[in-house]
Amino acid sequence: MAVKIRLKRLGKKKQPFYRIVVADSRAPRDGRSIEKLGHYNPITDPAELVINEERLFHWMDEGATPSDTVFSLLRGRGLTLRYELKKRNADEATINKEMQKWELAQGEKGKQKAAKENAKLAAEEAAKQAELDAEKKAADEAAAEKAAAEKKAADEAAAAKKAEEAEAGTEQAVEEPTENTENENS
Repeated sequence: MAVKIRLKRLGKKKQPFYRIVVADSRAPRDGRSIEKLGHYNPITDPAELVINEERLFHWMDEGATPSDTVFSLLRGRGLTLRYELKKRNADEATINKEMQKWELAQGEKGKQKAAKENAKLAAEEAAKQAELDAEKKAADEAAAEKAAAEKKAADEAAAAKKAEEAEAGTEQAVEEPTENTENENS
């Protein structure tokens, strides 16, 4: 009988909750299981993983193979490394030393990931700020163009008014002598 360590889905619709179980590979996903080893809740932040290491290692020694997803979860917790070290008959001091090294490496990866995330957020913020500055500059230029156009229109109107006044003054000056000449002739 091929035995697998896999996830059994529980929970409501759109709220998954998984049990980590040992089951026959021919059994359905949510069907009969041999033993419950722990649970996994992906909804919480960070995801919650509770597992009985002793029973997990017992079943792995018996030949149970973890599914890809369970293997990924175990690797994320360092349990695959611990199992490999126990399988090689390493003493507890060596196992603890290697696990500390692994935890430090995970901490550095977390810091690098956080730094990348912060850099990405800073770049996005800078892009937003540049976009806002460009919009503000465009709005200022549009306002300046509008003001220049209004000033030009006002200057043209003033020039046209002066021209009309000058024309009207010239017409009056031209008409007055004509009226005087008519008065003189009469």
